[in-house]
Amino acid sequence: MIRGAGNRDAGTAPERPGRDSSGPKPVPAPLIAAYTLAYTLGLILWLPFRLLRYLRGHRPVPFRKRMMVPDCVSPPPSGRARLWVHAVSVGEVNSIRPLIDALNLKSSQLCISTTTETGQRLARQLFRDRARIFYFPLDWPWLCRKYLRRLDPAAVLVVETEIWPGFIVAARESGVPVVLVNGRISDRSFARYRRFRRPLRPFLRQLDRLCMQSVQDRNRIVELGSAASRTGSLGNLKYDYSLGPGAGPAALTRRIRSLFGTDPIWICGSTREGEEEQLLDAFQETRREFPHLRMVLAPRHPRRSDEVSGLLRQQGVVHLKRSGLNGFQEAGPPARPDVLVLDTIGELAHLYELAQIVFVGGSLVAWGGHNIIEAAYFGKPILVGPHMHNFREMARNFLEGGAVLQVRNSGELARRLRELLESEAARRGLGENARRILRENRGAVARTARIVDEYLRPKAGS
Repeated sequence: MIRGAGNRDAGTAPERPGRDSSGPKPVPAPLIAAYTLAYTLGLILWLPFRLLRYLRGHRPVPFRKRMMVPDCVSPPPSGRARLWVHAVSVGEVNSIRPLIDALNLKSSQLCISTTTETGQRLARQLFRDRARIFYFPLDWPWLCRKYLRRLDPAAVLVVETEIWPGFIVAARESGVPVVLVNGRISDRSFARYRRFRRPLRPFLRQLDRLCMQSVQDRNRIVELGSAASRTGSLGNLKYDYSLGPGAGPAALTRRIRSLFGTDPIWICGSTREGEEEQLLDAFQETRREFPHLRMVLAPRHPRRSDEVSGLLRQQGVVHLKRSGLNGFQEAGPPARPDVLVLDTIGELAHLYELAQIVFVGGSLVAWGGHNIIEAAYFGKPILVGPHMHNFREMARNFLEGGAVLQVRNSGELARRLRELLESEAARRGLGENARRILRENRGAVARTARIVDEYLRPKAGS
């Protein structure tokens, strides 16, 4: 598997290849056999680590769930094709929302798979009545062929550069086009996979189209072996982000407004291990000057909420988990928690509306950052750390456009917090610039939807 990260220079569409004798050469059988053997051995060697993680409280997706061929779904309407979209986890599931809306498919025409449990939960939350949702199969060609036969899709969309060689081979043998959408190749992935260009190249050549986020992403995956004529830069789907209304999120935002009253709220989203300590240091320092500042702390993985709660207890910070919010009986301002820990999936994006200031996590530690679009959607002033290499192009756009502030450490973060809390004009300026950047970079959804629609049109004579 390849996982990749990019954005701006959009608009170059890849040509559509034909499924005939002029297509790419088949992957050599010995290479397929070698990959399958290596993949199987890798799974076996991974078993002790899975067990260790299980004993430590992490619950990985059981292998059996990735071997359960989906139940027969009802056939799509006459003349209409079925689409299979694979979005590995939360970020990818969120990124396909505007594309799914634009395609406007019926539930019998749409299948969505994920790899992670958090991605699965979010997909069921967002697309429960609009798609058949299941886990992506383990990457054995024989198993992937079973999934493809059962679902019979007209095409498969793979989101953000997840390249599974076994699946690609099975799809090619089954005559099912595979289209990469919103593709990206991060610095780290590019350096790693350049060492394996020769064995990767035959698999990449099997992809029907590769719709990359930026020119840099396009050039990188072409260098890795994709066909240049089928690889283009269409922009980043994330810029077309929209957040639909919902009774649940609206009720939650009202509840939090009631909880914190008129106190300013700092939301720290998608935080990672080793980052919360630095954020709390900045929070405590800032509260010396702004004692009414409140914090919403949202770890990237809700399973870490107990760990974060323990850290807050060690520092003597009064806090409350989101899961305990409904049963919390407020007794007046002194009883308000200083920090609310978000231990749920799919609610953070709605809560950004409440923030005076937002910090996007994974960036004070060397993780590579996370998506800043959700906060920009509400026109919020955004702070990030120095490590944004997984979103390099996006971060560059926002930094150059005066739409985000980058800090190097917790001390600098506290200083920027104080400056923004002191100046409504500074907060408003950053937020307006963020919305402008979003407007200027929209359009990838329409470009991608036009390409996908070619695969879903009824064939002549059908």
